[in-house]
Amino acid sequence: MIDPDYMIQLEKFKNDFKIAQVTGEEIGVFIMHMTSYFVRYNMKYAEALQAVSFIKADFQKQLDPTTGKAMSSSKAEMLADATPEAHEYETVKIHIQNLEQIINSMKSLQKGVLLGYAHPA
Repeated sequence: MIDPDYMIQLEKFKNDFKIAQVTGEEIGVFIMHMTSYFVRYNMKYAEALQAVSFIKADFQKQLDPTTGKAMSSSKAEMLADATPEAHEYETVKIHIQNLEQIINSMKSLQKGVLLGYAHPA
């Protein structure tokens, strides 16, 4: 499995953090980069959502081969959930959740670093 681009940048940040003191400004730049990834993945999410919606609608229009009647919504949903498009949708959704967590944790780190500079020991 290939690490997503933002994970590579996160690992680099973590390694740099271990080596030297990181400033609030550096953390802010990192947050900006993660926000850029967040925006891009949100756009992918919209595209993936549309693709899954089209597939669900297509299944909904089909006849159920077992009954010969219109396919039920739940069956159409279940079949659509088993498609590569649904997998892409769920994957992009997970990336967005990951990025939200990274951004929130970096904001906390930045606040701690900035408070540390304001109140040196």
